[in-house]
Amino acid sequence: MKVSAVEAFCLSRTAATVERPFGPNLQTFKVGGKIFAMLGDDGGLCFKASEIAYELLREQGRAQRAPYLPRGGWLKIASPEDWEEEELSDLLQNSHHLVAKGLTRKQRQELGL
Repeated sequence: MKVSAVEAFCLSRTAATVERPFGPNLQTFKVGGKIFAMLGDDGGLCFKASEIAYELLREQGRAQRAPYLPRGGWLKIASPEDWEEEELSDLLQNSHHLVAKGLTRKQRQELGL
């Protein structure tokens, strides 16, 4: 999946925004003010994963534990371009869903989630 497609996909999620709070080299995609994906200018991509996806992708060596995010099932992949668009889109959609699920009911209603 091309980096530009990752950016477009993340921004197409309901109530998604993008910021650069950690400097100019890292885009953070958020829902309700909470991060669901981070894309570095080096092409590295971090996202939240379900427990099963987290274990499976790490066991297969396709992803590693995201640095600076030791808890919560965050993974890092070196390059989204090595992944099929459908598979990575599903993982990013799930990340958005997992983070949105953690918002309050009122926040979800206000954001249309």
